[in-house]
Amino acid sequence: MPEISMPRLSDTMQEGTITHWLKKAGDEVKKGEILAEVETDKANMEIESFESGILEQILVQEGETAPIGQAIAIVGDGAGTKQAAPAKTEAKSEAKVAQSAPAAPVEVAAPQSNTSTREASTTSKDGGRIKVSPLARRIAEEHSIDLQQIQGTGPGGRIVRDDLQDYLEKQRTAAPAAQPVAEPQPTTPAAQPAPTAVAAEDVEIIPLTNMQKTIVRRLTEAKQTVPHIYISNEIDMTDALALRQQFNASAGEGGVKVSVNDLIIKACALALEKFPEVNSSYKDNQFLRHKHINIGMAVDVPNGLVVPVIRDANIKGVRSIARETKALAEKARNNKLTVNDMSGGTFSISNLGMMDVTEFKAIINPPEAGILAIGATRKVFVPVDGQPVVRDMMNTTISADHRVLGGAACARFLQEVKRLLQNPYSLLG
Repeated sequence: MPEISMPRLSDTMQEGTITHWLKKAGDEVKKGEILAEVETDKANMEIESFESGILEQILVQEGETAPIGQAIAIVGDGAGTKQAAPAKTEAKSEAKVAQSAPAAPVEVAAPQSNTSTREASTTSKDGGRIKVSPLARRIAEEHSIDLQQIQGTGPGGRIVRDDLQDYLEKQRTAAPAAQPVAEPQPTTPAAQPAPTAVAAEDVEIIPLTNMQKTIVRRLTEAKQTVPHIYISNEIDMTDALALRQQFNASAGEGGVKVSVNDLIIKACALALEKFPEVNSSYKDNQFLRHKHINIGMAVDVPNGLVVPVIRDANIKGVRSIARETKALAEKARNNKLTVNDMSGGTFSISNLGMMDVTEFKAIINPPEAGILAIGATRKVFVPVDGQPVVRDMMNTTISADHRVLGGAACARFLQEVKRLLQNPYSLLG
């Protein structure tokens, strides 16, 4: 009987979370048809069936996580589904007894493991198995809850998140009545409740998505393992903004509008072409100098941060870059980015200028050697020929891997970015 297993959908993927099943047990499935949507460490992806038949069983439910290679569903000739049908007509009492033992395919879907990615199980005092979802086990560990006290309401009697939350709620409401009354102590103040008990009532537990787990892990690794160096400068964007205005005026209605970020991407790409050492990485005691210049742009999304990539940005025109950045940003907001959209970056840009941030330092996106942080453009009086003149000034800061780049190399790169943006027609060549 063919099993549908959790596939490897990216080079860094280790597990996936089923976010939505597009088919239900008993539905006909055709080869190549999309079965489910799964969240990986990089994006939401789709799982297709490699067999035609009937979806007999779903082994991993929505919201549950499975490692690569674990069976998540069974597609067959429908015999398994038909065999399960008579159980629906049995009395409720018999159905409850049947639920206490999960179907055999679920038992063998994954070997027992300590990892939180698989459906966990433990042994009760009487030797029976306690089925518990990974999220429920995590909540139980955080609150030191004995799982033998919990009655599972999930499939096959599995303990799920709602069971733990109901238990905690009952404990909170019962706590005031259950607290023993302390005898009067004339020399000491009355005992106060432990700070953790008060904090537990004021805290909402929000489990991390796979994407958020990856962001936490990568940022922690970046700050702990990559020695950062920061170099800043200030760029006069007056002429660049004027050129952008001309670009957009000539585009007309429905034409591609160029953003400040598009001009910065082009300037960085040309500067990387001139200073290829910045377009490098460090790995295993050697430098990797990348032949292609692929600029990643940080995009804020509800679940965190994604960095889609503009490939070969140095040989693309500004309007082409604008068209591509707009399309990628739209895909990011709609959670439609593919692994290919976010792979292969060699340098990144993080722009918070639209949020009125004047200056900040970004964390490097390994294995890249640098990321440029862009602040807001603001009007400032600057001396021109001895006279104060209002100009549009923008702060930039490069965060660089000090194993790859020294301060002077970073400064030369920033000087070239500054020269290009202050002479914006050089971006059109």
